[in-house]
Amino acid sequence: MAGKPLEDGYISVVDEEPEIFALLKWDTAQTQKNFDVRSSERAKSPDKCIQKSSAEEADAFDMNDAAFLETFRIPKDLARSLCDEIKAVIPDSTKSLDLPIETKVLATLSFYATGKYQKSIAGKSDFNVTPYFYMTAVTQVTEAINHHTIVKKYIHFPHLRNERDLIKNRFYMKYRIPNVVGCVDCMHVPIAKPDNNHKKHFNKSYHSKKAQIICDSDLNIISVDALPGGSISHEAILLKHAVKNDLESLNAARDTCWLVGGLHYMQKPYIMTPIPKITKKTPVSPEKHYTNLHMTTHNVVLDTIKQLKSRWKCLQASCNKHFDPSMVSMIIVACCILHNICNKRGLAVPQMTQAEERLEIMKQKVANGAVSKKRVEDPAGVQVRNALIERLWNERSANECIPPKKRVRKEREPIPQMNPVEDDPSKRPRVMMNNPYAFGMGMNHGWGHYPQH
Repeated sequence: MAGKPLEDGYISVVDEEPEIFALLKWDTAQTQKNFDVRSSERAKSPDKCIQKSSAEEADAFDMNDAAFLETFRIPKDLARSLCDEIKAVIPDSTKSLDLPIETKVLATLSFYATGKYQKSIAGKSDFNVTPYFYMTAVTQVTEAINHHTIVKKYIHFPHLRNERDLIKNRFYMKYRIPNVVGCVDCMHVPIAKPDNNHKKHFNKSYHSKKAQIICDSDLNIISVDALPGGSISHEAILLKHAVKNDLESLNAARDTCWLVGGLHYMQKPYIMTPIPKITKKTPVSPEKHYTNLHMTTHNVVLDTIKQLKSRWKCLQASCNKHFDPSMVSMIIVACCILHNICNKRGLAVPQMTQAEERLEIMKQKVANGAVSKKRVEDPAGVQVRNALIERLWNERSANECIPPKKRVRKEREPIPQMNPVEDDPSKRPRVMMNNPYAFGMGMNHGWGHYPQH
């Protein structure tokens, strides 16, 4: 057997064991076929497989317009223009070759809209979409949106006289208060407990960033300050802001400009606040008339904050806390920029659920705390407000002068009886049915107080 020539495709391990030799016989054709298949599979590297799978996935811009808008909150043309703006300012070190800028921008918009990391983009799974990818994409895109050229383009406080006059006229036409250049208030955005300065960010209930928002009458954000921590008061944030210095300079130059603030602010010559202890039951007076107009005007900034958090859920109280306080501040500014972009386009705002709205109201109320009873108002500011109260009272319309009438319940007139003298029940008129085709025509109804005949 040792001298017998071996056939092609045979492997001889032990020539003296014919059974083992028979078991090690392989089919030459099948072996070659399997080898070819396995070799072709090994030729595909994991990197190439991932690139092919991601390339085969449908592009997010291939989605229909309604689904794209619902997923990313902005239409396709605005998303493409945002990608072009980010490409111009994003550093070259962050322009990785593995994924394009468009994918990172859409992933960031998806995180802003939901407050969570998604497992897919455009509704389809992708091996490249991982939590690390999301965190990297959100960081890079958010830093790019916070570039000073983009911020100045979309968030601009009116520094020119014609810009201020335009905003003043809009406020006066809508809410009848003159010289108003903006409404101001603050919102809390929860964050994780920071490693440093955690007391600065603790607002007696949870850690947060406290962002000051100033908007115009059309709900456009014209100023945002997202750096302060949650423990700082409304008044302290405004006193340290550059807008306060601008307003003081304008008022000193006899260019009267006011902000409209809530009860958490002190009355100053440049900010109008409501009069305390004025309620709905307060009788009609100049102070009550001013308070009503003030409350209607101040609701503009409250509606702006509500729309901001309704569209971008990453700012809500239930959002995931993955970033440090500095990055959360930049996310707030980025969401304000996107809010202005959507607002100027006139896009519809997604509504909060009842649970989300109740949670936001509770979180904001607890974080702001009670209004201080020791209010030390500036005498000069009180004098300016009194002059405004007198002007508004003199300019009120005739309909506003008439207090609402109380409804007086009219007494019902007694129904005249046909035969009030008759006491015999048998002689009372029978009740006829209105429908002559109904059964029981001409029969008395079985009322309890009528005798049955």
